[in-house]
Amino acid sequence: MNIIIPVTDLEHDKKTLAKGFHNTNYACIYNSLNSSYKWLKTKELSNLEDNLSIALKHQGIYTIITSHMPYLALRLFKESGLTVYKSKGKCLEENIELFLKDELAPFSAQQLFNTSNCSSSCNSCGSSCN
Repeated sequence: MNIIIPVTDLEHDKKTLAKGFHNTNYACIYNSLNSSYKWLKTKELSNLEDNLSIALKHQGIYTIITSHMPYLALRLFKESGLTVYKSKGKCLEENIELFLKDELAPFSAQQLFNTSNCSSSCNSCGSSCN
């Protein structure tokens, strides 16, 4: 199983989680079958397909671990069959361990509304949404 996680950069902080994909250009793909890591620029994924969910699935990625996720992105991922988990802390390896032990909770739409400043009064969500 492949898991994708947003990270701060590809060099100095590649094992530090970023504050969501909308706040970084980098990601780590962890393969749980062989315990391998692959770091890449997120645009490498989005260049493969117009739809990010489809691009992730073509890479065998059905699981996302992140600290932040805009509501509409969460909805799109869920409707596409992807599961998004809320990270704990900023350490990449610790979050992978927690996931493998089934200790990370899936993101829910209600959780996003409770923790954001979104009052759902706008007509759309953008990359600046929490």
